[in-house]
Amino acid sequence: MIEPSTVRFASAAIYAVSAVVLVALARRKPAELRRYCYPFVAVVALAGVGVAGWGAGIGTFSVASGTLEGGQLLTDYVAYPFLFGFATFVAGVSRRYVGGVVAVTVAMRLGYDFAEVFEGPLATAGTAGILVGYATLVALFFGPVASAAARQPPARELFYKKTRNLSLFAFGVLIAWAMLQIAGLFDQFTATVTLEYLDLLLRVGFAGFVFANVETLAAEAESGVGGDGGNVSRDAGATRSASSAD
Repeated sequence: MIEPSTVRFASAAIYAVSAVVLVALARRKPAELRRYCYPFVAVVALAGVGVAGWGAGIGTFSVASGTLEGGQLLTDYVAYPFLFGFATFVAGVSRRYVGGVVAVTVAMRLGYDFAEVFEGPLATAGTAGILVGYATLVALFFGPVASAAARQPPARELFYKKTRNLSLFAFGVLIAWAMLQIAGLFDQFTATVTLEYLDLLLRVGFAGFVFANVETLAAEAESGVGGDGGNVSRDAGATRSASSAD
């Protein structure tokens, strides 16, 4: 049977190639849009470094009754909050909402670590944190964040909906995987292959999706409209119009 380390090294190679391709694609975008692209390149490149370190056994340490992998922690605690934060940003909401979504995502990832290495009440609390956190994200994304997106141009609102649906679906699948893993239903090889596949889809697939639709943000980059700032700009314009009419 193929060793888990071999799977992770192969995954790291895919991340490396993907990062190079994404850099080339980003350089073909207009200068004002590259600032949205390069963070995704960094996330993919960092994932390659983390997975390679994980495959080499670097950064493994024991906690309670389990072990944590430094490479996995590095990539997950960067990628997941960033992806959900970006989806929130596309809606044009205030920084408070973006920060709240990032905090909930971090708490969910921390809940997985608790469920993985602890037993008894702490493990139960970790599992509950994952489920409650996901329900909170769904409520935010279909509630106030969606309302803010509805005030954006139609193309950007559609971009938000696609980004939201992709991130929630992908993370929902990851949560299902985590529940099965915690329950001990995967052997080591199956757990490794399925996790690497899901993580590649979430990181590289999400980046490719954003690159294909990043022009949607061009209007925001040119006009400075976004979230509360957009409302202020519209109010100011209405005030000037009223003054001219007087």
